[in-house]
Amino acid sequence: MYLKRLEIKGFKSFPTKTEIVFNEGITAIVGPNGSGKSNISDAIRWVLGEQSAKSLRGDKLEDVIFLGTESKKAMNYCEVAITLDNSDNKLDLGFSEVTIKRRAYRTGESEFFLNNKSCRLKDIKEILLDTGIGKDGYSIVEQGKVDEILSNNPVNRRKVFDEACGISKFRYKKQEAERNLKHTKENLERIDDIYIEIENQLKPLFLQQEKAVKYLEFNKKLKVLEVNSCIKEVAELEAELDELNKHSNLLGSQSSEIQKQKSTLEKAVEETNIEIENINDGINKSQDYINTIKSVISQKDAQVNLINEKIRNCKNEIERNKEEIIYIKEKLNSDKITLEKLINQKYEKEKIINDLNIDIKSIESNNKESRDKIETINRDLENLKDEIINLLNNKQDATSKLSTLNANKENINLRKETIDLDIREIKYKIDKKIEEVSKASEKLEDKTKSMESLKNDEVKTNNDFNILLNKSNNIEKQIQNNKYSLNDYKSKLNIYIEMENHYEGFNKGVKEVLKNKNLQGIQGALGQVIEVPSKFEKSIEASLGAYMQNIITNDESSAKFAINYLKKNNLGRVTFLPMNIIKSNKIDTRNIKVGTSFIGIASDLIKFDDKYRNIIENILGRTIIIDNIDNAIKFAKENNHKFKVVTLDGEILNPGGSLTGGSLRVSGNILSRKRLINEYKEKIELLKVEIDRLYIEKNEVDNNTKIIKEKLKQISIDINSLDKEIIIENAELNKFKEEIKSLKISVEKLENEKDGLGSNLEYILEKSKLIKDDILSIDTKHDENKLQIESLTNKLKEYNSLYEDDKLKFDNLNLNLVKHNQIYESIIRDIQRISEENKTLENKYVQIEKSLNDKTIETSKLEEDIVIEETEKISLNKQLVDNTRSLETKKLSKESLKEKLEDLNKESKNIDRQYIDLKESLFKVESKIERLKSNREDHINSLFEKYEITLDQAIEMKDDNLDVDKRYLENIRKEIRNLGNVNLDSIKEYEHIKERHDFYSEQKKDLEQSIEVIEKLIYELEENMKKEFESNFNKINENFKFVYKRLFGGGNGELKIVDKNNILESDIEITAQPPGKKMKNLNLLSGGEKALTAISILFSIILAKPTPFCILDEIEAPLDDANIFRFGEFLKELSNETQFISVTHRRGTMEAADYIYGVTMQEKAISKVLSLKLKEAEEIIDAI
Repeated sequence: MYLKRLEIKGFKSFPTKTEIVFNEGITAIVGPNGSGKSNISDAIRWVLGEQSAKSLRGDKLEDVIFLGTESKKAMNYCEVAITLDNSDNKLDLGFSEVTIKRRAYRTGESEFFLNNKSCRLKDIKEILLDTGIGKDGYSIVEQGKVDEILSNNPVNRRKVFDEACGISKFRYKKQEAERNLKHTKENLERIDDIYIEIENQLKPLFLQQEKAVKYLEFNKKLKVLEVNSCIKEVAELEAELDELNKHSNLLGSQSSEIQKQKSTLEKAVEETNIEIENINDGINKSQDYINTIKSVISQKDAQVNLINEKIRNCKNEIERNKEEIIYIKEKLNSDKITLEKLINQKYEKEKIINDLNIDIKSIESNNKESRDKIETINRDLENLKDEIINLLNNKQDATSKLSTLNANKENINLRKETIDLDIREIKYKIDKKIEEVSKASEKLEDKTKSMESLKNDEVKTNNDFNILLNKSNNIEKQIQNNKYSLNDYKSKLNIYIEMENHYEGFNKGVKEVLKNKNLQGIQGALGQVIEVPSKFEKSIEASLGAYMQNIITNDESSAKFAINYLKKNNLGRVTFLPMNIIKSNKIDTRNIKVGTSFIGIASDLIKFDDKYRNIIENILGRTIIIDNIDNAIKFAKENNHKFKVVTLDGEILNPGGSLTGGSLRVSGNILSRKRLINEYKEKIELLKVEIDRLYIEKNEVDNNTKIIKEKLKQISIDINSLDKEIIIENAELNKFKEEIKSLKISVEKLENEKDGLGSNLEYILEKSKLIKDDILSIDTKHDENKLQIESLTNKLKEYNSLYEDDKLKFDNLNLNLVKHNQIYESIIRDIQRISEENKTLENKYVQIEKSLNDKTIETSKLEEDIVIEETEKISLNKQLVDNTRSLETKKLSKESLKEKLEDLNKESKNIDRQYIDLKESLFKVESKIERLKSNREDHINSLFEKYEITLDQAIEMKDDNLDVDKRYLENIRKEIRNLGNVNLDSIKEYEHIKERHDFYSEQKKDLEQSIEVIEKLIYELEENMKKEFESNFNKINENFKFVYKRLFGGGNGELKIVDKNNILESDIEITAQPPGKKMKNLNLLSGGEKALTAISILFSIILAKPTPFCILDEIEAPLDDANIFRFGEFLKELSNETQFISVTHRRGTMEAADYIYGVTMQEKAISKVLSLKLKEAEEIIDAI
């Protein structure tokens, strides 16, 4: 096992998500002071459960959350996760990777996660016990831990050795056991107090319970007598009701006959109405067809107009083409005349050009004589010039010396110029370098901006990632909540289905009949065959009362067969409702006086199969449902208490005026459970669909999260790459600045050389002055010769003047020749242009003639289309006339049927009058039936009010042999009065208290046994701890002796248990003797010796019990180079068993490392991690 990955977000100086991947071996983390490298070890300590703000270098735990900078806002939470490679299954969790994550908020809340599942800190501690990993273990060692190992505080030192010796696990279990022992003893004391109190309550309750049992026995006898008396009176009322029902049925059959006649008439009316509707449909269709024809005719008119417009356009186009043809013909004729004129001009110009050429040749022959005289004068001038040349040779000798001086002078000036040129060139180079510096600065600035852009992109992407992560978590929570709801609904559904299958809520006899599938003709209990809306459940249940338990059968024989089955098996009594006997007894709403509004008749407010209508309307057809008791009382008074009125809360106003109310017992959810089963099934299906939808949405969100995570990874790579480029650009910029400085020094040197050349130049100028005087005398002789040359030159001018006049004439003639040539060429060009234009016009003429023919053809075709459209229009007008005629015929048929309908309606009114007369007679009979039923209901309600039993239940109690004696009845009532106040609840209370007494007695025994078990466990744990500590401590001590000599290059070190009789609490004494020194107290050791001693102890522990990984935070800082080398070498050996992550800025540790990470803080208060090579890491350390 080893630390595979660390992820930090919002922790201290790491605001953005930072991922560091670790490998086995040694990893060094380097960086300047204050760059945030120690925050990495703090992050690991924090995620492993550190609760002390001081240990994390803060005042309070909220200080670990990123506080913000000028450019970056503070964060509201931080998160750190470490991933451990568990491929060796050292942590027995069944995962190859184990991720521990901790998240904290500014509100002070903190969460722990294990493989992305929420858990407690306690769970994480228990998993890591005995591994060396943890805030109290030896897997994280900083400078403070070194001090802790060597401190005078034995408690701090013991923590490290307990973890190293593998007894932390036992100590933790012992502490848990001691806490459990304490709680168990406290529970035992509390139970003792309760037990005594219950014993004090038990005796008085026993006496009250005996009195209550006597009361119930007397009350049972009284109930039997009163119930039998009531049943007798109800039987008499029922006999009278049967007679009245027969008379009511006769009136009902007459009413049905009239109703049939009325139905026949209504059917005829309906058929007539259908015929009228059919004719209306035909009229509407005809009208639609006529409108369609009119629409098509309108379209045809529009089409004809469109074609006419096209014809007009074609004719206009033909006219334009004809006009253009006329114009082209005229233009061609005009150009022909112009062309003839230009040809004549051409011939004239050719004659003039020939005459001019003849005159030019004549002037050329006259110019030959003048040229000969000019040549003679030129020869004399040449002789004088030779003499001047001799003078000039003499002058040349004098000048040669001057030239030498001038050469020197020139060299000096040239060197000066060279220096100036070099200076200019160097300055140019400086300017170029400055430009390069500017470009490099711009490039650096661009890359810095790119870096900012990437960081902003990283923040944005990170926010998107968090949003998606939160969304995924929310969806997961929704899925879990929906699953909980689904399980809850399924559980409730199963309960209601179970109740339905086992006929819960029905009496024993009803259950037995319903269960027996061999009984023929059983339709089911009344409560089963109806569906009641939820808001009417209470009112319908109150209305039905005991009827809900009645069983519907096909006929009397089915009922008789079921009754025999009940008798034979002694299964109780049941009321049966034969479908072939029971008739409807529903109120006619017209007989109800409606001053107060009511909801409806009970039988109309429920759903049922139509075959049960007579039974339902017989039982519920005379019950009115109303909203509340006030309106019910008002309604009952308005109707003289003729009807049974039931409120939505179940209060009953019986016919005659009696009221029944109070709390209503629910009969096993008989009415509601069918509805609830359907509701829960529907809810379950909806939840399944919702869960499937949420899973699809979660998959989409998870896919998007993966994409954004990859994007974040790429951005991080880009930032690292750009960061390195910025470092290189900075180095390049500094190089350019150094080169500019070097060039400026060169300029200074050249300017000093230029100043030295000035003194040499002064000497050369004096020497040059003397030579110039000699040259002056030679120049005087030269001037005399020049005068003679002037005289000859004047003569030459005269002859030249004559020659020039002839030349002028020659030039004028040439000029005229050129001018006439140009005119001649212009005429040639005009002839060519006009010829080309004529060709173009001729081509255009051909094209226009073709277009003219096309338009003429198109016009003819359009005129044919008009003829076709007009023909179709005539046909449509004919159809319009025919359909209009048909429409009038249908309207006449409709009027005939309306007359027939009026005759049928008159006949229907006569039948209605006969029906009303019959209904009035029926109403009188039914009113009497209602009064008798009301009396019957009063008796039944009396039974329910007193004993909470239905009539059927009362009949089951009937005893035909019992003679009701009123004096005996009064004696029983007297006995009940003599008992005085009776606490009926005392029976249940006594049972409850007795049950509690027995329960706490058992609990007391259990707790006493638990105390014995826990005390035994503590003893066994202590024994195991002693053995384990002693064995492992001896190994560590032997290792310490070896490691101390190895790291110090000699000397002695030893560990001792101070109190061997109490090795679990004893202090550990550390003895250290560096090589060449006497044994010293630890406090007298130097800082380096203390550090190396502590490191020796740490390495000894790791040798004895290797931890999967170990974080070392600058613990080798006090060591010198020799000790650093030995430290590094030993670290390499230990890295075969343990992964090391060292926060350091010592070169020796870096050289021992297999991998190096650099931590920088380019932006204030924000740390960044880079992967480095050793050379880059050394450069960072050199810069510190």
